Amino acid sequence: MAQPHLFNRRSRRQSRYRSAGESAPLTLLALFLVAAVLTAVLLPTYRDYTLREHSKLARAVLIEAGQRHQDWQGIHPAKRLLSLEDLGYPAAAVYVSSDGTVDGSASISSIYRVSLSYPSTPTATSCGLVADDAQTGFILVAQPVQTQRIETQCANLCLSSSGQRAIAGNSSVEKCWGRR
Repeated sequence: MAQPHLFNRRSRRQSRYRSAGESAPLTLLALFLVAAVLTAVLLPTYRDYTLREHSKLARAVLIEAGQRHQDWQGIHPAKRLLSLEDLGYPAAAVYVSSDGTVDGSASISSIYRVSLSYPSTPTATSCGLVADDAQTGFILVAQPVQTQRIETQCANLCLSSSGQRAIAGNSSVEKCWGRR
């Protein structure tokens, strides 16, 4: 009788190990499922966060350029601003990088192109704004480039020489220029 008892003990151990080995693929499948759900939820959230932060950088450059213009206009009261170079930027149109730097040429990390516009009629590029003064008025336009082009809520950010703010996207000016 001793032999059947030992045999039964071994078979219980063997069945315990076998069931543990059979559940490993199910555990692995559950881990992959959890990872897939987290990825599906977190990636769009991270992308939206990145787009918002990048638009903050573009707004900061537009506001800084507007302040530089006020200083420049104090020195040149009746002269029209013809280029961002007049304000001390490295080129007529500048590029804002994802780290916040401003450069005269595009790079792989460029997210916005900032340029001057002198529209006499509202256009989509100038966010529906017109130059408020035909002699000295202008619109600063920040256009998304490269990976930032998927940002359609605000799209172009615009600032007029009189300080008026606008957007070319399908969101509101308050949302794009305000609390973001």
